[in-house]
Amino acid sequence: MSELYDHIDAIIIVNKQGIIEYSAMFCPETNRFENEGITGKRLLEIYPTLTKETSSHYRVLKSGEPIVNEKQSLTNFKGESAVLINSTFPMEYNNEIIGTIEASVFSSAHKINSHKSLNDFRSHNALYTLEDIITKDDALLEIKEKLKRISQSNSSVLICGDTGTGKELVAQAIHNYSARNNGPFISQNCSAIPSTLLESTLFGTVKGSYTGAENKKGLFELANDGTLFLDEINSMDIGLQAKILKAIEEKKIRRVGGESFININIRVVSAMNTDPLAAIDDGILRKDLYYRLGVVQINLPPLKDRKKDILLLTDHFIKTYNHQMCKNILGVSEIVKNIFNSYTWPGNVRELRNAIESAFNLCTEEIIPLKDIPEYIIYNNKKEKYFAKDTVQNKSLPELLKNYEKNLILDALSISKNITEAAKKLQITRQSLQYKMDKYNL
Repeated sequence: MSELYDHIDAIIIVNKQGIIEYSAMFCPETNRFENEGITGKRLLEIYPTLTKETSSHYRVLKSGEPIVNEKQSLTNFKGESAVLINSTFPMEYNNEIIGTIEASVFSSAHKINSHKSLNDFRSHNALYTLEDIITKDDALLEIKEKLKRISQSNSSVLICGDTGTGKELVAQAIHNYSARNNGPFISQNCSAIPSTLLESTLFGTVKGSYTGAENKKGLFELANDGTLFLDEINSMDIGLQAKILKAIEEKKIRRVGGESFININIRVVSAMNTDPLAAIDDGILRKDLYYRLGVVQINLPPLKDRKKDILLLTDHFIKTYNHQMCKNILGVSEIVKNIFNSYTWPGNVRELRNAIESAFNLCTEEIIPLKDIPEYIIYNNKKEKYFAKDTVQNKSLPELLKNYEKNLILDALSISKNITEAAKKLQITRQSLQYKMDKYNL
């Protein structure tokens, strides 16, 4: 190998589907390799300037031959660029290529400022920026403008919104727009860790403080000079909430079992998927912690209240999955558009994205038909018991017949390629079916 390989700056392992199984860069500050936080994502999503033809990984997967000492200019999804010397090798198991492994160093043009280049190129685990908040909704556009101003301070921010509205996306956008964007972004869902372990996770431990304990930094220390994002803060034990409040107020922490205090310089952004005042009334959120965390409060609207964004986001996710799955789907059918616009989206933007991904796995056409979207979206309300006593008492016969006919049409459309085929199944003319679809706004 060339003399540049007296060290390695980055390692990446990609499976044969183009998904990153492992990725790490050498960090001079800690003198070790650190995971970049992009494991599980598609290679072409992280490096959008690459294609299957230009990517060394895809070329090695196809040929089975290694590529050694190839200079490559890479630009990641954040627009950060670097020139690397890459060596990519096939990984085999039972005589089958199952993936590739690549070792990289910065080219000589980057050697002088390699530490700076490395720090600039790393994502610090904060993947999203303000530009990733896709919207035409007036309320959310106003929030985006507020986020620009909020980002410039160090005040605590509380983000409230239903599941799937993009609370962590907003938290990362605040971090990336702030003066702390070169520092770490550390995220922790407080409901994902048992309360007995959460304290040591947040504050760290001292060796010998309990059986098996080692000297270990907690998230408050790891987030120093950056942002600590605490999701579902209301799920945290009330006793631990008091310690969190003290740490934020005094800007110092003490590890579990430790005697000395450690100064911290962090910004805390937190999130809840419930009304904070209701959480206070229910005794699951301390009022004083709420006032400290909610110096600035952002309330994210649910997708059902962002009607302008439903089809905008649909087009955005179609472009995303066209790139990831190497397809050329142009959009969704008019029926699907109507279904999407009338659906309540309880899972919000995350649910819409999952629905588009699901359709991409099934669709073989240029336009996504109704039959390829998840059935639960079509049948979002429970089927009515048309002749139950309580139903008859509440609705007239014409209303019951109307709902019954509407559901029969949806049944036929969901298992048909187009309107003509659905009309044949229903044994009516295409014109009659089109009339009824317009009548029921399908």
